Amino acid sequence: MELFLIKYGLAAVFLAAMLEADVIPVLAGVAAHRGYFNPAVAVVAASAGAFAGDCIWFYLGRTLSNNKLLLRLRAKAEFLYKRVGHWQIPASHVIYGTRVATMTFFGSRGTRFSKFVLLDGAACLSLTTLLLGLGFALSASVSVLLVYVKRVEIVLLVVVVLCVLFIHLLQKFLLRTVQSQTASERASET
Repeated sequence: MELFLIKYGLAAVFLAAMLEADVIPVLAGVAAHRGYFNPAVAVVAASAGAFAGDCIWFYLGRTLSNNKLLLRLRAKAEFLYKRVGHWQIPASHVIYGTRVATMTFFGSRGTRFSKFVLLDGAACLSLTTLLLGLGFALSASVSVLLVYVKRVEIVLLVVVVLCVLFIHLLQKFLLRTVQSQTASERASET
């Protein structure tokens, strides 16, 4: 995906952010850190793409409010709406799997477009800026981290094997303890 962003530039950032507003800003930050485009312009492109995608889902929710798929999405979003109200719009950008459901829900329930634009625009801009900055800041350390990944994988494998072995031995010990207690109770009854 990073190569796609590098090859097609900010237009790719905009279009990809319409579909995926979480990973794309991070990758755009990495590409910006490597000098492929200006980070400030990348923030604008990714934010505009995420916002455009949200507006499309909002519009679909408004026009196709009786669609079976959108009704299922609405049920998911309605649960969140009862808990957080209109703050669900910015929250949907950080709670995985709720973005499309939220945008279609607010479109189908007749939310004023101006209110939607204000809340969603601010959420898109702030989250995109944060994620792009994260990608920009961490891109230099990614190569260093990749060196240690193999070691971490081996250590994790050893930890998992030791945990499984410990649980197995603990189960055997507990089973023997229960069996010996049961045997001693039966012996004392006779």
